[in-house]
Amino acid sequence: MAGKRTLSAEELAAFSAQLALTVKTGIPLSEAVVILRDEADTAAAKTLLDAILKRLEAGGTLADALRDAGAFPAYMTQMVEIGEASGRLDRVLDSLHRYYEREDNIGKSAKSAITYPAIMLIILVVIIIILVTKVLPIFDQVFETLGGEMTPLAQGAMKVGEAISGASIVLVIIVVVIAVILLVLRLTAGGRAAMARIGQKLFHTLADRMAAAKFASGLALMLASGLDVDRALELTEPLMDNPEMHAKVSRLKAFTEGGGAFTEGVVKEKIFTGMQARMLTLGFKSGNLDNVMDQIADDYEKEVDDRLDRLISVIEPTMVAILCVIVGLILLSAMLPLLGVMSSIL
Repeated sequence: MAGKRTLSAEELAAFSAQLALTVKTGIPLSEAVVILRDEADTAAAKTLLDAILKRLEAGGTLADALRDAGAFPAYMTQMVEIGEASGRLDRVLDSLHRYYEREDNIGKSAKSAITYPAIMLIILVVIIIILVTKVLPIFDQVFETLGGEMTPLAQGAMKVGEAISGASIVLVIIVVVIAVILLVLRLTAGGRAAMARIGQKLFHTLADRMAAAKFASGLALMLASGLDVDRALELTEPLMDNPEMHAKVSRLKAFTEGGGAFTEGVVKEKIFTGMQARMLTLGFKSGNLDNVMDQIADDYEKEVDDRLDRLISVIEPTMVAILCVIVGLILLSAMLPLLGVMSSIL
């Protein structure tokens, strides 16, 4: 954990789980925070927990302490406040642990789906650059010695290599500028939102499933905390960072506030479809909506993982095939004429 920044989903999940465990044992909150502080393995975590402890000892609530610490999202502080007011703090903390654990799992899966192809693409570009700037000129020298010449494809590739070598400084500057831009986008809220929008457009179906999982997980948490559907939707709406899902939840909230049935609105807006929609209807009728929403969130999380695994399984052989074809064409365009020249000499 660290102060002066919002904690990651992984850190929030760990904090919620640890605090829930101590609260369930009946230990006072201030003593629970002392235990967590003593077990913290970084100076930043100890500093953050010290700040929380001071606020609790001054008579503040846990929600006040988390809010003042400045490292916890507004959603978490709101839910903790509701848990304290309703006497269900341990259950809310447990639900927060599951919620942020889901967010962390989905986030890591999405990063792995992006990182692997990016690494493969970099390897592909590096190998091609080495071939056209270092290997092909050697073949060209051999051809000159033997009195032959390379094929037009090999000559064209070599000219590209010469251009790359001549503009190497410019290319390095461009790469550095791109890296800096990506870093700035990664570290700023606006940049992360822009990158998320690009990802949502490129992988629309996957983004829809991830947004549905987040909606189900957030709603399950709030319903389990004793909130009614209208209040739960009101708190869930700001969490939706997917523009399309945010619009759907806004329309759903207006629909239920106008007297419409929650399940009817969910089906109408196509937030859930198929089996999940039927599960929701049954859960609403049986009064077991929070558990059903929790199960739906698990189902969507598994579906997201499966889709990401399939995506990676398609990208991996595709990138390898592209690499083999390009490298093979370049080498064959130089090797075959060379073999012809050598056979005529022999």
